[in-house]
Amino acid sequence: METSTNLFGMLFNSNTLVVLATLFAPLLAIQATRYLDRKREVGQNQQFLFRTLMATRATSTDIRHVEALNSIDVIFSNQKNKDEKNIRLAWKEYLDFLATRKYTAENADNWESERKNHQIELLSRMAKYLGYDFDKTHIKNQVYYPERFNTDENYATIGKESLLKVLQGKSPISINITGMDLPTQKEKTEKSDVVEKIFNSQ
Repeated sequence: METSTNLFGMLFNSNTLVVLATLFAPLLAIQATRYLDRKREVGQNQQFLFRTLMATRATSTDIRHVEALNSIDVIFSNQKNKDEKNIRLAWKEYLDFLATRKYTAENADNWESERKNHQIELLSRMAKYLGYDFDKTHIKNQVYYPERFNTDENYATIGKESLLKVLQGKSPISINITGMDLPTQKEKTEKSDVVEKIFNSQ
């Protein structure tokens, strides 16, 4: 009798496991799929952000570069991942520099050199984490930025600054009229005499 009871218990447990596996297997599969999809999405977002920063690293004021910088703490947000934590640390140091070290004409060279060092440190940590074989020298030097871009950017900056001075009333607007013959002094005198005669005749 005891043997029959044990056999029944084993069959019951086996059947129960089969039923439970049948019921929960689809749910577990769905959860596993969702986890993998989320992980894949995070990886794609990290890759896109890194490529954006690399593509615009020669133009730090590019809106795409600024937006990518402001997204790092969201895209690399895994608190348990040491590498992502190191990336966020480099990012914080970079932003702290940009926020506290004022750019002036006097410190322009030193400011830009220090900014690039922070940028390169951030990009090198991201590259290593994402599996790219980029050292700091590669990130610093392997970039193409046509001189014309720099010239156009300087002209745009000068234009904006000049317009701002005009709007603030700090600079006058110079007007040069062309294509129109202005009266000579003799003609002005003759017209003045005519007007005076007309006025006196009244």
